Amino acid sequence: MQVLFVTGVDTNVGKTYISSKLTIFLQSQGFRAITIKPIETGVLKTPLDSALHLQNAQKIFANFTLQEINLYSFALPASPFVADKNAEISIPKINSYLQSLKNQVDILIIEGAGGLFVPIYKDYFMLDWIKDLQKDFHSHTLLVCDDKLGMINRFLSAKTLLELHQISHTIFVNLQDKEAFKEISYPFLKHYQFEQEIKNLLQLFYPHC
Repeated sequence: MQVLFVTGVDTNVGKTYISSKLTIFLQSQGFRAITIKPIETGVLKTPLDSALHLQNAQKIFANFTLQEINLYSFALPASPFVADKNAEISIPKINSYLQSLKNQVDILIIEGAGGLFVPIYKDYFMLDWIKDLQKDFHSHTLLVCDDKLGMINRFLSAKTLLELHQISHTIFVNLQDKEAFKEISYPFLKHYQFEQEIKNLLQLFYPHC
């Protein structure tokens, strides 16, 4: 089982959208690929991101349930540490669940909550979980970046942090306003080889592409 962790330079940058599209693509290539979102906050009734991932998972695992996509959900739209008022979250429990999927899934995409420095515990952040997943599951990280003004700073801050911690990663820019991006951010970012990085990501799963 290959593991891809999807994180972002911030919240609401398109992690769920990109994870879903990548899952659909990989399934179309014959892979048993699913996305799970173990921790979701801002849930009033149904964890909406996880419900989307469940729809995709049920295309190949008809009996999959929402509880197998989303292990922890909380009403408060805040970091897991703040939203988890009763200290329910157990990273060892989540990682044990990931192990149980090894013989069922070819490619497991894990969507994180928020960005790299979102706290899960008081002194344990998404970045720490990514490091543990890379150590235990040889995971690769996909960093989703928005295209809005200020994204150069967000992009370089996150990229520098991942490199500092020797996290194997690929960066994906979620283009929503192509013309504005070309005018405001691309003149600088064209020096970074996004096309090659995306190709490298696909080659992790589809070596002859």
